Amino acid sequence: MRAFVAIPMPEEAVAPIVALQTLLGCGRAVAEENLHLTLAFLGEISLAEAQALDEELAAIPTQPLVLELAGADVMDRARPDLVFVGLRKNPPLEALQRHVAAAARAVGIDLARRRFRPHVTLARFGRAYGPAEELRLGRFLEASADFTLPGFAVQEFVLYRSTLDPHGPRYDRLAEYPIGDLPGSDWAEE
Repeated sequence: MRAFVAIPMPEEAVAPIVALQTLLGCGRAVAEENLHLTLAFLGEISLAEAQALDEELAAIPTQPLVLELAGADVMDRARPDLVFVGLRKNPPLEALQRHVAAAARAVGIDLARRRFRPHVTLARFGRAYGPAEELRLGRFLEASADFTLPGFAVQEFVLYRSTLDPHGPRYDRLAEYPIGDLPGSDWAEE
């Protein structure tokens, strides 16, 4: 199964993010139920690996976590593949991400070694990215550079299964882990 660990966006953050998406006018918007902040993309893993990872993730000590979204940008200026909202520097979030990555590596999941750049993806661009999209994206980035969202408390992080579909990905929750509470998970048995 294709899987990842992420923080789902709480209700109070979804409406402002969706409002920002409507200003974009290009790309394929991420469905509001799929808005999240990825802590670790796991790729293809087995059910046994997912269950072992669940145990590791459930043991991660967490502390209260408040996120502040700020500014829109693209991952690759030369050939944008996605547009996102960034986050203000957040040491507790960075610590959580390091714990999640260490948990995945502890059960033998090979993660790509890259710098953690926390963000919430607004839209993705496919092969149809051309001059019209470039113009719209440029206007959007200029208009939304100062976008900020008041801080919001994060309640959980989640182990997701991702199923790719021509109509867009579907994310199913496999396990949920409370943030700021005692360690533990709610594993979704199937």
